[in-house]
Amino acid sequence: MSTTRRAAVVGVYTTEQGKRLGRTKVSLELEAIKGALADAGLAHTDVDGLSPLLAEPWSKTHMYWAEQLGERPITYIGTGQGEGAVAKAAAAISAGTCNVALAWVANAGGGNAPGSKAVPTAAPRLPDFHWEIQGAYMTPLYALWAQRYMHEFGASSEDLAQVAVIHRDHAVLNPDSVMGRKGPVTIEDVVNSRMVADPLHLLDCSIENDGGYALVLAAEDIAKDCRKTPVWVLGGAEATATDVYQTFNNPWFPEEGKSVRRCTDMAFDIAGVSRSEIDVANLYDCFTITMLRNLEEMGFCKIGEGAEYVREGHTRLGGSMPCNTDGGLLSNSHNGNPSGMNVIEVVRQLRGECGERQVADARIGLALGQGGSVHGLASTVVLAHD
Repeated sequence: MSTTRRAAVVGVYTTEQGKRLGRTKVSLELEAIKGALADAGLAHTDVDGLSPLLAEPWSKTHMYWAEQLGERPITYIGTGQGEGAVAKAAAAISAGTCNVALAWVANAGGGNAPGSKAVPTAAPRLPDFHWEIQGAYMTPLYALWAQRYMHEFGASSEDLAQVAVIHRDHAVLNPDSVMGRKGPVTIEDVVNSRMVADPLHLLDCSIENDGGYALVLAAEDIAKDCRKTPVWVLGGAEATATDVYQTFNNPWFPEEGKSVRRCTDMAFDIAGVSRSEIDVANLYDCFTITMLRNLEEMGFCKIGEGAEYVREGHTRLGGSMPCNTDGGLLSNSHNGNPSGMNVIEVVRQLRGECGERQVADARIGLALGQGGSVHGLASTVVLAHD
């Protein structure tokens, strides 16, 4: 059994992304899977590894899709965020436990948007360690985090808003983005949009929509014969550090970082590249504050300096490390588990397929996924083309 085979992303596909598409989840999954395999020039019978990105319960999900793919033995069974799923599938391919792995997700008429869940008529009965017992979820917890950050480092609402402005500018150049068609926004537009959870305004928050996507990875000997240029997985890792939307420990912003720092350091160590070599990045921007903290915890600037890093233009197209060139979660798509969309945009950038938003001569890219808590669950992957 080989332990040295390289693995590459050889196929990617995104369905239409938008509000209330009138599609079922399975129809979006099927379209995405077929599209990614076609992009790679592979057949469903080539797949022997599965990594659904929203798998509940996970074992039944794998069993269902093994049947759909021809009732054949699937020898790699994984799950996770997009970046972690790619890293683990690449490791499985390198170890020889599978040859072609598929990662995918779809969201249809559900998710976390207002009105998507019924209002309970009685006190809920919850399992142990469940976040709903506190009556809050993503936005209030990220708002607390943002307030503490602004208190400790003197950041302003305008500092957060610049992230939304830049990512919308990028989305305007992406014809497939959900919000790009609405045109650019200004800092004033962001800070004057309605308050959702102080200090987060509506335009500080990611969108919520239907849509699906899929990625195909393959071993080196297969990848070289695929339809598109292979994008090699140089290194990746994942980490978790806290519970689900419940706990903040002091200090809130430790110098040594937490899960984002840990998995990013590991990914760079495995990849054998430095932060200065990254040409393009897509980082999980569920809220504007998240982007600032990503840049800090990933080591691109010091803690408390994320706003200045963005203000200097590093993350814009034409900057030293253009980020979220598709518009990110704030303006491109948030389809239930959008972490793999970050990987797909980096793959397309490294292939040179991004049209007006293309980063010139992009050779090495970086993607970060996080969620499930405020910077508590994270995964990072470094990708490159020859």
